[in-house]
Amino acid sequence: MKAIILAGESPQDIETFGQGKALIHFNDRPLIQYTIEALVQSGLVEEILVIGNKEVLSPRIGYKVDKIIDGNKELLDNLITALSYFPQEENLLIATCDIPFIGGEAVSNFIKEAHSLQADLYYPIIRRAVCEQRYPAAKRTYISMKDGEFTGGNLIMVNPQKIMFMEDEIRLLITHRKNPIKMLKALGPSLVVKMLAKRLTIKDLEKYIEEKFGIKGRAFVTPYPEVGTDIDRLEDIKILEKYI
Repeated sequence: MKAIILAGESPQDIETFGQGKALIHFNDRPLIQYTIEALVQSGLVEEILVIGNKEVLSPRIGYKVDKIIDGNKELLDNLITALSYFPQEENLLIATCDIPFIGGEAVSNFIKEAHSLQADLYYPIIRRAVCEQRYPAAKRTYISMKDGEFTGGNLIMVNPQKIMFMEDEIRLLITHRKNPIKMLKALGPSLVVKMLAKRLTIKDLEKYIEEKFGIKGRAFVTPYPEVGTDIDRLEDIKILEKYI
């Protein structure tokens, strides 16, 4: 399997960290190194492409990955650019550069589970209780559903041949990725009503996405909270380094 690591320098990251997140030090190592090592250790990833600031990244991680390409400021633009390098692949693994606790076992579990679902888009979700038991001080955004309270993961698997035709829709979802209610509202107001009434299920979302966008999206509950434990703020570094 081929994998993409999103390591761009967004304006928000520059404002918050003074640089892109990829080379921020976490326990004295570049943050992106944890993602790279997890992909390799999974034993299922044969090629890694990183998109970000090539000039800055190459001296630090160039020998650890297969290719680094220059990115843009927007996450979706980087995603589309990276996907264009593998237009014939049926499935591509996409990861962010800011998940320091991710390990090979969590990655391989995600890939194997996703392959068993036979869909166009695969997304891991984690129960709130699982996250809070393992990383109680970590700050995460949760959505309440009939199935329980969940947060999203930082891995995704997609069929690029299907996803490339959904640029406008994906851009909207990425814009609201940190606000579940706005994300659901962008998908459809009826979903917000069902969520507030605690009647919204995972199956409802999957069915709605298939009907609205014509793609099969599948979410599954992963037992690995590290998939969704990322770095968004400076204080996240201090909070999460306690769990090393």
